[in-house]
Formats: sequence, structure tokens, C-alpha cells
Amino acid sequence: MDLTLESLIQALQASCSAERGPDQDAAEAQLKHWETAPGYHFQLQTVYLDLNQPLQIRWLAIICFKNGVEKYWRASRQNSIGKDEKVAIRARVFDAISEANTQLAIQNAHACARIVRFDFPTEWPTLFEDTEALLQTALLANNVVQLHNLLIALNQIVKTLALVRIGRARHAMQAKAGLITPTLIRLYTRFFQEWTRSMDLTAMEVGYLCLKTLRRVVVEGYEQPHKDQDVAEFVAHTVAHFQLLVREHGKYSSDLLEKYVKGYGKLYYNLLSANATAFVLMPCLKDVVMSFLSILENQAQAIYEAGDDFWEAVAIRAVMVLKKLIGFVYKKGAMTLRQKSDKKEIDAAVAMLSSQIFTPELIKHLIDLVIAWYLKLKPSDLESWSLEPEEWVNEELSTSWEYQIRPCAENFFQDLISFFKDFLTEYILHKISNELLSDNVLTKDAILATFQLASSAICDAVDFDTLLTTVFIPEALRNDLSESRLIKRRVCLILSEWVPIKCARESRVAIFRLLLALLDPANPINDKVVKLTAVQTLSHIVDDWEFNKHDFQPFLDDYVRILIRTLPEMELTESKLFVLRTLSIVIERCNPLLSRENLMNILAIVPDLWKRSNESAELILKNSLLRVLKHLTVSLNENSPETYAISLPLISVCCTESSELYSLLSEDGYELWAAILLNFPDSTPDQLVAEFPLVVPGLLNSTEILPLILTIVRSYALISPDLFVSDTGMEVFRVLSGYLPNMRDDSLILFASTFEILVLNSSEKFLAVMVESGLFSAMISYCLDENESPISVNKVLMVVSRLVFAQPALFLQMMTHVSSSPDMLSKVLENWLKYFSNNGNPRNKKISILGLLALVRSKNETVLYVASPIFAKAFELLEEVNESASGDAESYHRDFAFEFDDVYIYEESPDIKPSGEKLRYKALIAAKDPVHKLLLKDYIKETVNFLRAEFNDEDFNKFMAILETHVVDSFLLLMS
Repeated sequence: MDLTLESLIQALQASCSAERGPDQDAAEAQLKHWETAPGYHFQLQTVYLDLNQPLQIRWLAIICFKNGVEKYWRASRQNSIGKDEKVAIRARVFDAISEANTQLAIQNAHACARIVRFDFPTEWPTLFEDTEALLQTALLANNVVQLHNLLIALNQIVKTLALVRIGRARHAMQAKAGLITPTLIRLYTRFFQEWTRSMDLTAMEVGYLCLKTLRRVVVEGYEQPHKDQDVAEFVAHTVAHFQLLVREHGKYSSDLLEKYVKGYGKLYYNLLSANATAFVLMPCLKDVVMSFLSILENQAQAIYEAGDDFWEAVAIRAVMVLKKLIGFVYKKGAMTLRQKSDKKEIDAAVAMLSSQIFTPELIKHLIDLVIAWYLKLKPSDLESWSLEPEEWVNEELSTSWEYQIRPCAENFFQDLISFFKDFLTEYILHKISNELLSDNVLTKDAILATFQLASSAICDAVDFDTLLTTVFIPEALRNDLSESRLIKRRVCLILSEWVPIKCARESRVAIFRLLLALLDPANPINDKVVKLTAVQTLSHIVDDWEFNKHDFQPFLDDYVRILIRTLPEMELTESKLFVLRTLSIVIERCNPLLSRENLMNILAIVPDLWKRSNESAELILKNSLLRVLKHLTVSLNENSPETYAISLPLISVCCTESSELYSLLSEDGYELWAAILLNFPDSTPDQLVAEFPLVVPGLLNSTEILPLILTIVRSYALISPDLFVSDTGMEVFRVLSGYLPNMRDDSLILFASTFEILVLNSSEKFLAVMVESGLFSAMISYCLDENESPISVNKVLMVVSRLVFAQPALFLQMMTHVSSSPDMLSKVLENWLKYFSNNGNPRNKKISILGLLALVRSKNETVLYVASPIFAKAFELLEEVNESASGDAESYHRDFAFEFDDVYIYEESPDIKPSGEKLRYKALIAAKDPVHKLLLKDYIKETVNFLRAEFNDEDFNKFMAILETHVVDSFLLLMS
């Protein structure tokens, strides 16, 4: 069907049909086909602009038009809208300003903003002149509908241009802002005066749109708004209007009036955020600050007692403005990257705030105000605590401070005490000591909150350990009042803040005893809120850097039993997750001190929870259960087979690519899999061997956790090297050959240690797989890449060295598969010798020397050509180390391949037994690693004697002649 206006209207009409059918499908397909046809978007605009068309058709036309502009307006897009069509569309963009339907006007405004984003200023340089002229015309005609729609469009245009960070559009808008701002201010003033006299809702709406647009123009259109007279006067007028509407809120209460008040708050906050110096230097700054302070004082009771959402939102904005201003004073103006003011203006702004507004008296007044009203738990908090305790405590733990007044006030209080601690520390401590004896439990809770929030600022002035034993623990153990639960919770929060900062070891033991009492199910005052807060505190303390598990050991079994008992008491998924997370931390940090009985008790809860999470919306619980299983496996160590009935089947469930749980659980599944491989003692379970193919999708899909997948691969290298000569092994090598050039250091270390292990168990078939998979070629290319660091290249050369020592002749054959030219081998040898000194320890140097000497025995001419520096480095190493008669040395036992074992093993704890994997690795090294079994001095002698036996006298003398004198002297000394 050809595109005409009539055919387009027919297609739109069919698409709007209420009943789904073939005609509607065909019409939608036709519209889709026309998207790239010349003239389509112009015709859509024509349909939308035609007021005689049904509303439904016009609505669909503007939606298609808006989406098409987004998709095809940019000239670089395939099938982009033609230049002539764009010109015609732009000429009619504002023809819809008389639209009576607000929703259609908004859609047209969005489409207009998209066009502006692409065309301003290059293709549409007169945008703001055109808009200003239309505003003037509508104003003269007193056409409120046109003004309304123009303001909607202008607001979207400014909003869109303000987001531009690259290109000319934003700067061009700032150059034009002065053209349109005076008109907008006149409109705002006129309509504000009109609706405040008559309460005309239409005038009120248009005035609000003026304010909303000006809020963006003033902030985004001016680099230094305080220097523009019109802007400064406008902001001053808004303060008077703001104060008027706040005073008259009860009289003229309406949603639109409240939008005005909130809009003023956004204007001041955005100005402050965009250019703090400019805002501070506004003549009306003091009025703004005093207005917000007045609201915080006068509305405090309404916010606290009635929970008024409107006044709470305004109070939050007030606190955020004050917070930014105080931060500006403290940081001496170093607040934003956009700061354009010069140093003198910044200094003047800071001095003015410090001397005229934020005086010590005002700061203390703010402290008093915050404590008196905004830190106290509100009646609504206490109601939620009683009716929905889990919801309340989880909200407390997760709420962002910008959206609720109490968390916002807490954040503000922390800024105050941190920025002005020189004179506030003594003031706060005096207030705490005087008011802590209050009979009002809510007041006492608020006072204790100040101690919690001020921890970092006042820690040097407080003897926390004494307060703990004389005040906090006795208060937390009181059960004489039903409100004691509030103090119990607050003391837990105090401990969470203070223990990491200042707490003696003996005090931590007292805290362990206290938290156990707060989790005691026999005490009815220990409700869910108290228990969950105590669990949170426990997790913080156990996970703290200075946590001592031996001090915790006397309480350990009791805590585990109580946590297991607490878990079924919780109804919400978030609460269960919290308890499970804490239990997991306790298992991890207290390894191996948990009794086998308690470990098995923990294990026993997993199947039921896993099953229940299948039957509910608690799938996320599975992640925590997998982490618990991982830490149980590590703690059980040689007894980890006790978990196999539960954990082994989960590897398939979590790590199989086709599993419905793969995307959610694979990472934690890999963690569990790695822990099982690390800790199983002797015989390998058949199921573990059967799961090896799952490594391939793990390597392909989980590159963000590649070190974890490589840890699993390394474990299999120790368990069953034969797996790597299978088809799966071939695929693993292929994937790794592609990853090798871009591997990060952590992955490269695991790669190198894995292949050192495999080469120690290598066979000809294994080496053939390395060549066929392309991995050997990738390794050689890596060693020759001048962009790689010497340290990284040496990690791969360690593998090459071991491979050469094991099979020197096969290595040379493998090199011919990479390149038949002897230059390739020469380049490898050149880098090998060049980077030798970058080896970090004698062990790695010996591996390298053994590989190089094994190559010398091959009698390859390219190798013999560099034999002198090879022997020279061998003699250097002999002087560096003192080997035993067996060829071992103390320095060879540092920096083994397992550099990252502490992911699963806390080696710093001597009471932790080595894992099965550590034992397997050490057994392999003891049995097969030539570094610890071969005397380097003897191997050098054997190499010389081997060459002497292989060469005739003339050839041997020629060989000796190419050696440097000091190398020959070393030979003579060694052979004597």
C-alpha cells in the first residue's frame, strides 16, 4: 500500500480497533513498514495537528511520531528522516500550542524536545527567539491554553538541553537564556499575583509551569546566576512567595499549592548544588536559610506527632539545603567540579556564612532542635514496631537518608558534629550526661542516638570501655519497663558504631555476653526488632578486623544454636537473609572452632529452607544457603564429605547452563563447587568428576569471575590430570587460548599455577592437546608480546620452562607447529633470558634455569648460540642459593603456585588444618618437582658431561670456544 494521508489515517484507525484481529495486525505491520518511507513522519504530524480527527487516532499518531523522531531523526541513523522533511516538521512543531488535551500536549512537548536535542543550535539556531515570540503573542492575546502548552514544551526543551555534556547545545542554551528569562519571570509574576488574589486554578497551574521552567532555566542557563539582576530579583521574589505560601498553607491547602512550596525548595537546592558560591552570594540567602529554619522549628511537632507527609518533605529539603551550606563552609568552597567562581568570591561566601549565619550559637541551636524533635522515634515508628516489626527494622536498615526525616536528621547531625567538633564535642557530652537520666524513654533514646552518631568525632574525648560497663550494658539489661526494648535496640546500634573505632579486647568479651542475653528467646522484651538489631551488631563485630575468634569461642556454640532457633521465627525473606548472612560470617570467621555437632545442626536446616524457597517467592534465600554451605564445607575440611548428600546435587542445579536457576545462583554455585574441590580429603567422588564439563560454560559465560572458574580448573588439575586430555579438556584449552592475551594478573597467576601442575603430570597426549587447541601457540605469542610486562611474561615462561624440562625434544617439535622458522625460537630465547632477572624469587629462577639447560641438551643450534648467557645465569643462581644435598633450599619454599589460597583458607591461623588440596599439591611437589629434588650444581655438571659425550672433541672444543671466559672459568672450578 502506498503512503498517502488517507491510507495512513486508515491504518491508524485499524490499529486503534478495540478488538484484536487480522486487520489490526495488518495495519500495525503496515505502520512498521512505513517507518522508513519518506514523508511518513510529516504525515503523522499532519494527522496529529488535525483537530477534526478522532482523539484516539491523534493519540496514536503523536506516539508514533515521537518514537520515530527518537529513532530516525539523527542524520547518521540508517533510513534517517530526510533534510527537507525535517525542515517541514520543524516549521509546524509549535502549531499544536492550542491543543486542549493536556496529555497530547505533553507528548508533543516530548517530541519537540527530541528534535531540539538533535538540531539545536546548528539546524535550529532561532529556537529560543521563536519560543519567546510565541510566548509574547500568547501573552498579548491572553491565551492561557497556548501559554500552558508552550511552557510544557519549553520545560522539556530546557530539561533535555541541560543533560547535554558534549557538544554545543548546552553552551548555546546558556547564551540564549537571557533572552527568554525576563519573559518567563513576567509570566510567573503575573499568574502568581492572579491566583493568589482569586485562587483561580488555571492561573495557578500556568504559574506553576512558569516556576518549574524557571527552576531549570535559572540553574542550567547561567554559570553565575548571582551576577544577573533579573535572576537575583526573581529568586528574591520567590523567597517572599515561599514564605507567604508556607504561612497560608492551612488556609489554601491544595496539592498544587504544595507543589509550589516544594518547587521553591528544589529551586534553592538545585542552585546550591550547581554553583554553591553563586547561591551563597545571592542577596536573599539569609532569608532562604531563615525560612527553612522557621519551617524546621514551627512544623516540628506536626511532623513528629501527625507524620504530615507534606511538611516532612519540606523539612527534608530544608535539612538538605542546610547540610550543603554547612559542608560548603567546612570544605572552604571545594564542593563541585562546576565551580566557576574565583577564589575571592569563594572566600567571601565562606566568610559571610561563617560570620553572619552559621555562628556557634546557631549550630548549637540546630543540634538542640534535631535532638528535641527529629532524632526521636515517632508515634508512627512505635506503631510499626509493634504491628510490623520485621518490616520496620528492615526499612530502618535499608532506607536512604534523603527520603525520611529521621535518617536525614541523623545524617545532618553527623555532619554538624564532624565539621564543628572543636566546640560541639564538649556541648554534646554535657547534654548527654545531663539528659541521660530522663524518665522519658524516647528522650533517652534520642540522647543515646547522639552518642551513636557522634562516634567518630568524640571518640578521643570519651572512655568508651568505662561507659560500656557502667552505662550501656546495665541499661541494655534492664527489663523493668516495656519500653526497655527501645534502649536495648539503641545500645546495639551504639555498639555497631563504636566497637570498630574504640573498644578494648576485654570489652568485646562483655559485648559477646550482652548480645547473647539480647537474643535470649526466654526474655519477652527481646522482640523481633531487638533480636534483628542484635544480629546486625553481631555480624559487624564478628566481621571486624580486630575480631578474635578465641575470645568468642566460649560463646560460639550458644550463638549458633540461638541463630538457628531465631531463623524460623522470622517471616520476611529479608529477615531470614540477615540471620543466614550473620550465621555464614560466624562460620567463616570462627573456622575451625565450631563443634562438629553444631556444624551438622547448621547443615540440617539447609534442605528444608531450600525446599521451602522453591515453593515461595524466596528464591534469593538460595544464594545465602549456598554461602552457608560453602563455609560449612571449609570448616568441616577433611569431614566435608558430610555435606555431599546436600551440596553435590546443587552443583548441577546451579552451574548447568540450561538450569532455570543458572542466572541467579551460578556464582554462588561456583563458590560452593570450588570449596568442595578444595577440601575433599582423598578419593574423588564420581559425581565431581562427572561435573567437570560444566567448567566450559563457566569459562564462557562468567568472565567477570574468571579467577573463581580458574580455581575450579586448577583443582581438577590436581585431582585428575587425565580429564584434560578429553574433549572437555580440549575445549577448556581453546577458551583459555582466547583469554590469555587479555588476562588480568589474578587470572594469569591461576592460569600459570594450573599449567605448572598439569605439566608435572604431562604426557605426549597432553602436549598434543595443548598444540591442537591453540593454547601453546597463544602462550608463545604472549611471551613475544612486547606490550606485556616482564613479570606477566615470566608467569607464562614458568609453564614453558617446566614443559621444556619434561619434554625438550617435544617442545622443539611443538615450536615447529607455531613457526617453521628458527627465528621464532630465537626470539623466545631472547625474551626468556632478557626477563630472567625479573623473576621474583630463587624458586622461579631455578625452574627457568632447568628448562634452559634442558634445551641446551637438545643440541639445537639456535639454543647453543645462547648457551653462554644460559650457563652464566645458572652460575649466578648457584651463588645466590645454598642448596642441600638433595637440591632443596629454604628459599624454594616461598611463593608457591597457590598464592591466593586465602580466598578459602585462613593460613594465618595455626589451628586450621591444611585443606585436601594443599596436601595434594605438596604431595605432587614432593614427588615430581625437580626444583626440590635436583641439585642444580649436579645438573650443570651433567649437562656439560652430556654435551662432551654427544660431541666429538673438535665440536666440543668449538662449543667451549663460544663461551665467555668467565663461564669457562666457572666450568673449570665446578668440574674440579
